[in-house]
Amino acid sequence: MTEYAASKGIKTMIENHGFLVQESARVERVVAGVNHTNFGVLLDMGNFLCADEDSAEALGRLMPFAFHCHAKDFHVKPGTDFPPGKGWFQSRAGNYLRGAIIGHGNVPIVQCLRILKRDGYNGILSIEYEGIEDVIPSIQMGHDNLRAMVAMVNG
Repeated sequence: MTEYAASKGIKTMIENHGFLVQESARVERVVAGVNHTNFGVLLDMGNFLCADEDSAEALGRLMPFAFHCHAKDFHVKPGTDFPPGKGWFQSRAGNYLRGAIIGHGNVPIVQCLRILKRDGYNGILSIEYEGIEDVIPSIQMGHDNLRAMVAMVNG
């Protein structure tokens, strides 16, 4: 499929998403198995937490294969806490996650942005929002926060 897509000028990629290919080592194995320059990774900063993996470390590991990047934030509570209820889901290890406005959660977004810059990423950085707050103002606030973080990282 990636060879056909390349002939049409379309890049193919896998996102670190879903419990089977969410952590960086598994994503890296898929990319190595496909072994084609037209096949890369859609990096989602937040999704690594679903597999209880450090977002910055995982992002750094997969940067050589990055075609696109989502900025996403999550609130995180340990699985030893009381179940927080509606809007929360559990990670692979049973920690609780809930979508957050960019900059309000626990994803080390500034550190991830520094890794993107260090490794020369110049592709699109999109926002993926999964929070329970009102969508439009939440995305606007996250957009404003992300722009400020990018400006800070770029000096």
